[in-house]
Amino acid sequence: MGKKGFSAIETMISLALFLMIVMAVSEVLDLARGFFLKLKKVEEETQAAMAALDKMRIDLLQAGSGLSQAIRLGIVEGIKLSEEELTIFSLQETLSLSKDLLPGTQRIILDAVAGISPGREICFIYGHRGERQSILSCEGKTILLASPIEFSYRKDETRLLLVEKISLFLDKGRSTIRRRVNSSSPQPLLDDVHSFGFDFKAGNNLARVNFALKADEEKMYEVLVFPKNTALCLKRS
Repeated sequence: MGKKGFSAIETMISLALFLMIVMAVSEVLDLARGFFLKLKKVEEETQAAMAALDKMRIDLLQAGSGLSQAIRLGIVEGIKLSEEELTIFSLQETLSLSKDLLPGTQRIILDAVAGISPGREICFIYGHRGERQSILSCEGKTILLASPIEFSYRKDETRLLLVEKISLFLDKGRSTIRRRVNSSSPQPLLDDVHSFGFDFKAGNNLARVNFALKADEEKMYEVLVFPKNTALCLKRS
């Protein structure tokens, strides 16, 4: 007696069941893949936010570094706030004059000009007086200031400080927090930002930055920093 095979109807039912199982499994896999990609995106956004927050924390901790005398004289601030921008000042390099300077001088000669470019700022410190100047142009070791100096400065007793300026602001058109160093082009620090806020309480020397991302506007990323360099200036003022 020969073996009985599947009938056409049984074969069609089996095939239909198989296709239903395949479609169900495919749908489950698609859901799992979508869930995984969503979690991955959230994780990447969180990592990017934490990296940006850490970079801003490091910048704030450098506020006023090397500028204690200039800050106490009121020539420069460690941290400056405007409606749209947070600016952090610190010392990049100490420069040396090649000769004594008289009031009204606008063109000065330095022993070295590494790192100097138009738009940079320098602080002149001599005893208990000083001033802050912007560099208009630089040619060789000669720099032209934006305005004439107010005081006289002795070559061997003057501290000439090249200021580093870091600015943080929200580019609202692109929803990006940008970071600008001195007069260079601002670079993106964090994308897809919903809001960006900052504050500095000089009385208790606390700096704060916070932001929220578009993906979760209710979640606020925040860091509170106590810049020790500006605190030392307050204690000695």
